[in-house]
Amino acid sequence: MASEKHGVNAKRSWKKAHFAVSDGHIIHSAVLTEKDIMDFQVVEEVCEQIDIDVDHISADKMYDTDGVYTTLSDEFPEAEIVIPPKDNLYADKHHHAKRMSNLVAYSALGPMRWQKKKQYGKRNVSENAMQRYKTIIGSKLHSREFKNQQQEVMLGASILNRFTQLGMPESYRVA
Repeated sequence: MASEKHGVNAKRSWKKAHFAVSDGHIIHSAVLTEKDIMDFQVVEEVCEQIDIDVDHISADKMYDTDGVYTTLSDEFPEAEIVIPPKDNLYADKHHHAKRMSNLVAYSALGPMRWQKKKQYGKRNVSENAMQRYKTIIGSKLHSREFKNQQQEVMLGASILNRFTQLGMPESYRVA
């Protein structure tokens, strides 16, 4: 019997959910993938589901590839792309222009000032959506077939969107 990391049964393998979330906490795209698919490999599929105008895109370092920048620039030419550069990235003419612009700004400003100037904190909206999904919908999928699991994630995202339309809590820092 094949087993995975931490003794998990191979039949109960984990999956990855990828969300595209707007500033208003609405999930515009939800894609479920197997565990061996890298984050940057699903960008095109995520973009295909988005049907609104996009002016700001933020993601973590795993998305810092020329392919991601090309896909995002093709889909949303006017959008500001905010992805921190990978640690081993170097400037040259072979990389995407927006990617190099991010690298230069990141190097000049330093990580904290770059994040503030580029509004990288907006990425927390998508992290919050994932937390809301796991808390409200649950962290386990109930369907057995992968295709049905994909539909289950889409349905969960739709339910969260409905909840969001009903109203979001107002949060503020105390003390």
